[in-house]
Amino acid sequence: MRPLTIISSRTPAGPLLEVAGDLDHSNAQQLRRAAAGAVVSAGLMLVVDLGELGFCDSSGITALIAVRNHVVAAGAGLILVAVPETLHRLLRLTGLDQVFDIRDGRRLQAD
Repeated sequence: MRPLTIISSRTPAGPLLEVAGDLDHSNAQQLRRAAAGAVVSAGLMLVVDLGELGFCDSSGITALIAVRNHVVAAGAGLILVAVPETLHRLLRLTGLDQVFDIRDGRRLQAD
């Protein structure tokens, strides 16, 4: 099991959270706290880079949904980038790929 690390920075679109390691029931709250700590205001995008995510269980998916709800309530948007294929497949199977804005690149370029 790889420890979860979350690095926060800024992009022209808004805050960026780089998530690495394993996201599961033991640390899903860490992602929720990191998203709550990212200042997201109306019109901005919270970008979550999952390129180094090794594992994500249902608690991790629930945390991603909670992050999305937090961001949408603030009038902002959420973009998931570099989603690992196993997680992307789960999101497709559950229909959550229709809920999340998923982009392929490792970094979001300013639109």
